Amino acid sequence: MAVLNIENVSKTFGETRVLEDINISMAEGEFLILVGPSGCGKSTLLNMIAGLESVSDGRITLDGRSVNDASPRERNIAMVFQFYALYPNMNVRRNIEFGLKMRGVPKAERAQTVERVARMLQIENLLDRKPAQLSGGQRQRVAIGRALARDPALFLFDEPLSNLDAKLRVEMRTELKQLHQRLGTAMVYVTHDQIEAMTLGDRIAVMHAGRVQQLGTPREIYDDPANRYVAGFIGSPAMNFIECGLTGSGGDTAVRLTGSDTETHLALPQATAAKLAEHGKTRVLMGVRPEHLVPAAEADTRRARVTCAIDVVEPTGPDTYLHTELNDAAVTARCLPSAAPNTGAHIPLAIDAERAVFFDCDTEQRIA
Repeated sequence: MAVLNIENVSKTFGETRVLEDINISMAEGEFLILVGPSGCGKSTLLNMIAGLESVSDGRITLDGRSVNDASPRERNIAMVFQFYALYPNMNVRRNIEFGLKMRGVPKAERAQTVERVARMLQIENLLDRKPAQLSGGQRQRVAIGRALARDPALFLFDEPLSNLDAKLRVEMRTELKQLHQRLGTAMVYVTHDQIEAMTLGDRIAVMHAGRVQQLGTPREIYDDPANRYVAGFIGSPAMNFIECGLTGSGGDTAVRLTGSDTETHLALPQATAAKLAEHGKTRVLMGVRPEHLVPAAEADTRRARVTCAIDVVEPTGPDTYLHTELNDAAVTARCLPSAAPNTGAHIPLAIDAERAVFFDCDTEQRIA
């Protein structure tokens, strides 16, 4: 049985529709990510699951039971907020056990639970400190510990790492993933950070303008985006989008690419060419990720090449990114640091046609 079902759920505030026809079914033990930009509706959806917001249309079920009209305390969930929400006048021990005390759990059992949770999160030495004496990462561990103490059927996380510095965010991300692997409890995690989404989730729901644009595994979302929005949102650096004219017909369809001083026709895999031919338009939007646009010296000799002028060279350590233009569109290529050209150099770039994806120029929906 699915631990969480969201069926045709919509949310309206006055005249404004902020969520439209959301459908997600979540398996027991799954780590589900809701990712999207600010204002896309992901936190509103999380609050509806928690019972902090009402459902305008549709139904939410937990363990097969409709909870549309259930209060938050009746839902057997635990929520971790962005701003920790710790009681400043209580020490860590009392913060963790507070919810248990309100539910009438005996003192001895509360003490055992606090010790178990503290060991799991490695905060035993912090139990007697107040929140003001803790770092941001320590406060977040305490907030997670308070949720763990409840032993819920479902955990909800609302951007829990967004207030941490970059290094600590990476460390906490790893700890959260390990925690999920140990507990095996279902988790719904809201974030605007696509790197967090890719590294943490079993499945990702990419949201935009109140709708789920695509729901799938990290690999499915990355390799097979449903539309231009998903393709551009997931991936860092972002996917390149190049408007191209088509040449040939049927299985011989190719796309025309112009660099700084050369033009080439990129032959396409037969299945891709057939879909583009069936689509029937003479211009399409080609999407290609930076790792599939590389200096020709690093590529398979069979790949099509086009000479481009390198406008900016951007070293990042393990990779170097090259900024140039194709068909008058700004694009980013990736190369090995040892092979990085100088700014202003004209070099041939090779494109992996097998990994390119294509979208309709008007609807921005995936064609092939």
